[in-house]
Amino acid sequence: MNKDNHPNQERHQLNKLNRRKFFTTIGNGASGLVLLGSLGVTLEYLTPNVLLEIPKVFKVGPIDNIQLDSVIYNPEHRVFVMREKEGYFYAISSVCTHLGCNTNWNPAGDANYPEGIITCPCHGSKFTKKGEVIDGPAPRPLDKFKLYIEDNKLVVNTDEIVDEDEMYLKV
Repeated sequence: MNKDNHPNQERHQLNKLNRRKFFTTIGNGASGLVLLGSLGVTLEYLTPNVLLEIPKVFKVGPIDNIQLDSVIYNPEHRVFVMREKEGYFYAISSVCTHLGCNTNWNPAGDANYPEGIITCPCHGSKFTKKGEVIDGPAPRPLDKFKLYIEDNKLVVNTDEIVDEDEMYLKV
């Protein structure tokens, strides 16, 4: 038998990593990674991207817990809920009608409106406690929202804008 054709040497040559086997392994591994990556991107594309919106109707809380002559600010819905000394409620948007800035409640008010005013910190608009324009570039009053009572809790519906005649909820 020839020394070059020994069966153990042939088996050893088959198990030995040569250049062709190395590049084949690397190529197959790279192809597998590309396949897994494209599968991941495809699955992400097929799953819906849900945009969670803030509910238009929300509960402020039990009526008995809301003090007379108080203002409650809800930053999530951008709403001021007011309760007057007489006991009635109303809800006003905190979004300025000029450019959509978020307004602030100023309980100190000013010389003409000592009961408090709503001010826009960005462009200087001023509104009365009931949302009427006092000063500034705002073209119209703040939006007023529908209020009602459900299970002794005050509920605001920001989807329903009302006029001044309908904005008050008397308790």
